[in-house]
Amino acid sequence: MKYLVVFAICLVAVQALTDEQKEKLKKHRSECLAESKAVEEQVDKLKTGDFTNENEDLKKYALCLMVKSELMTKDGKFKKDVALAKVPNAADKPTVEKLIDACLANKGSTPQQNAWNYVKCYHEKDPKHSILI
Repeated sequence: MKYLVVFAICLVAVQALTDEQKEKLKKHRSECLAESKAVEEQVDKLKTGDFTNENEDLKKYALCLMVKSELMTKDGKFKKDVALAKVPNAADKPTVEKLIDACLANKGSTPQQNAWNYVKCYHEKDPKHSILI
């Protein structure tokens, strides 16, 4: 099974995306672009692992996606139980949990920084399963 991290990150394991899930992610992307004022071209670069344009708007975008995906609270607390509940194959949960724990170790001073650190870490450790919208 493939993992999907919605961020997104985020950062969550799921089977191949359904059309409904794809539409939901597109909606989240659109809403988060508007809410965060992030530059779309910079958001697009995140998909390829280019995190060099780190700025507050991108951090707000990351938090927005995490919140809308129900993986993080607005105050930057990761919902590990929710993320693990979305892993379709129980045998994969220990691996996913280790990756989540590793990425949660780098706390930020703001909710936005927490989201950014997590999304960046997850992409660096498992770019194959990281889908940044």
